[in-house]
Amino acid sequence: MVAELRAPASLATSLHTEAVPSAAWLEQRILDSLQRLPEEPEAQADAARALLAKIALEIAGQPHLAYRDYFPTYVRYGVEVGALDPALLDYDLELLAQAIVPERDALLSYVALATLADRYLVRHPETRQLLEAPQALWMRVAMGLALREPRGEREQWALRWYKLMSTLHYVPSTPTLFNAGTPHHQLASCYLAEVEDSLESILSSAHEFGMLAKYAGGIGTAVSKIRAVGSPVKGINGTSGGLIPFLHLYDALLASVSQGGRRRGTMCVYLEPWHLEVEAFLDLRRNAGDPYRRTPSLNTALWIPDEFFRRVEADADWYLFDPAVAPELPELFGEAFSARYRTLCQQAANGELPRRAWRRLPARELWLQILASLMETGHPWITFKDTANHRAMLAGMIHSSNLCTEIFLPTSHEEVAVCNLGSVNLARHLRADGTMDWDQLAHTVRLAMRALDNVIDLNLYPSPRAEASNLRNRPVGLGMMGFAEVLARQGLSYNAPAAAELADQLAEFVSYHAILASHELAGERGSFPTFAQSRWARGQVPIDTIAELDERREQPIAVDRTMRLDWDVVRERVRRGMRNGAVMAIAPTATIALIAGTTPSLDPYYSNVFSRQTLSGKFLEINPVLVESLRQRGLWTALVPRLIEARGDLRQIPECPPDLVDRFPTAYQITPEAYIEVAARVQKWVDMGVSRNLYHHADRPGQLSEVYLTAWRKGLKSTYYCFVQPRMQAEQSTVAVNKARRRPQWVQLAEQDVLAQNSMHSANGAHCSLDGTCESCQ
Repeated sequence: MVAELRAPASLATSLHTEAVPSAAWLEQRILDSLQRLPEEPEAQADAARALLAKIALEIAGQPHLAYRDYFPTYVRYGVEVGALDPALLDYDLELLAQAIVPERDALLSYVALATLADRYLVRHPETRQLLEAPQALWMRVAMGLALREPRGEREQWALRWYKLMSTLHYVPSTPTLFNAGTPHHQLASCYLAEVEDSLESILSSAHEFGMLAKYAGGIGTAVSKIRAVGSPVKGINGTSGGLIPFLHLYDALLASVSQGGRRRGTMCVYLEPWHLEVEAFLDLRRNAGDPYRRTPSLNTALWIPDEFFRRVEADADWYLFDPAVAPELPELFGEAFSARYRTLCQQAANGELPRRAWRRLPARELWLQILASLMETGHPWITFKDTANHRAMLAGMIHSSNLCTEIFLPTSHEEVAVCNLGSVNLARHLRADGTMDWDQLAHTVRLAMRALDNVIDLNLYPSPRAEASNLRNRPVGLGMMGFAEVLARQGLSYNAPAAAELADQLAEFVSYHAILASHELAGERGSFPTFAQSRWARGQVPIDTIAELDERREQPIAVDRTMRLDWDVVRERVRRGMRNGAVMAIAPTATIALIAGTTPSLDPYYSNVFSRQTLSGKFLEINPVLVESLRQRGLWTALVPRLIEARGDLRQIPECPPDLVDRFPTAYQITPEAYIEVAARVQKWVDMGVSRNLYHHADRPGQLSEVYLTAWRKGLKSTYYCFVQPRMQAEQSTVAVNKARRRPQWVQLAEQDVLAQNSMHSANGAHCSLDGTCESCQ
């Protein structure tokens, strides 16, 4: 495409060769570098440089790109072949090309580059030849976002967002990275819908879900209204096959949509636990049983009202109902739900409901079944219906969360809720001395909020209902990632109370500036159409919803209420206008954290050494902050063999300083209470939700009970995956265990069974925070 470009002489020197290297030579260099990783973590930088050269070789026939010449040519050629939006030709391409900083490629790790090259960088639509280099991706996305800005200002906004993203201070979600600046500008991350109890709704929803998944949207849908098996079907004098066959249909549909191999189709179905088929729902993810009653590609979640947890605590009975006799329950929450539910229970006990339409069992029995399924399959995720609705800032009924349990928006027959996401990289806002650069963080939040608001107007909507909803409420979900890296660099353990305090402070600061940024955008662009019906119009902010939850539950929410910033000023301002009906959501950030080279979301380092399985391959990960710390103390060479043998567990290395043992716990060494406390502190500032993974040492389902009840009592809206530490581990080929002699310490990476430890839960398949299967949520 741009064969006329010439590589600078310095490149040959950096690659230790005078000739232009071949792709095969570069591939071997990558492999050689990766094989040195256990001994030399910095070898990943060598692999990254070789991969950059390989990318340039495919694009231009030589291992270096002169961006000032390449970028304008790339954009014009990309438009010509249909890979880029023709609107990009309206930019001053030469001006933008001069602003590209090639040195920022060095900020990308090998894993990040491999992921970008495999699925994110633009390719020729027909030949699949790579057309886009990494810095061109950031500029292409920035240009795509700036198309919402007035002519004459677009270049300046594109340059601001290019700097923000290329320095990894902020990264938009995967759909935005995929599609901004292309002809298919579906930039939104999440879609929420509900399915009505009719064949027309079930089948039309299937079509809508397929179109949403086609353009990289992750879907959360409420199915509690679908009548149970055996329920009469009027008009055909027959009975319903129930909920499960239709979920199997959706499962097959989503498994068929792979977006050209870049992402899998993804969906989570939400069911309320009073549904008559809830026990069959719990079996959907099991490996055994009738395959037509299993949904291996579909995620499942329970949308649990407070009434259920009260009955679990009281060891009372729980009634299951066919939605055909309880059609109003999905539309009620709080005391209204509880009152109607109690009436139905009394009607059932009095024989006033058809016997086939209800069943009674102890609430704790069902709760233990739910927890047993969680331990076996990682599903269903536990989400809290009443908390989600009581703490909502928008008017309307929330029927479910999204694919990754952090989006909470109203849905109806007329509306499919939409949210677009992006996350601030907290770790990139640390100064050299480990302190937070608060001014830079506030600047990042303001720029990010404007970019997220632009997505709403630029987005390609596969569904008319989605477009109507998004333009009415204009929600965005600004999130955070890199929290665990910040803790590590500041010398804090995730288990320490100071970690929760820091999470509280960071979430308050980001929320404060995100809300003010949305208010300022309202002054420039106008408030969202349903503003008058929202809590914002009453001068309320997210932390104010805790008091309402206290009142509705008639018991205090067990979370610290400390405020550090002047929220009265914010309350007064938001009363006058808000551009966005929602502003924050803490998504898992599985893939964009990988690209940004930091820890995902609020999650800890899974281990200090593990392998990461993604759609782009399997990669060795060694905690970089630990490596730095050991090297500063002159301990790396001596302790790295022990670190591998101990599967990253510093507690098993007596020579490791105690402060490092405390500072670098693995995921299963962090207490469930610490996970919940961090999430609760963040949730008090977040108007939508927090996607919270949990890691647990549990032998019995009952051991998980208090963890989830604590999450409920502390006012969380949801939890996500629960991983129970495997009770068996693969034997390490690098460690002499029952062997006649020790093998060489460093062998082929493929032989190192120690890296298999990230298959944390054999039945649930993929862990979103490690393998990137949940890319709709970043």
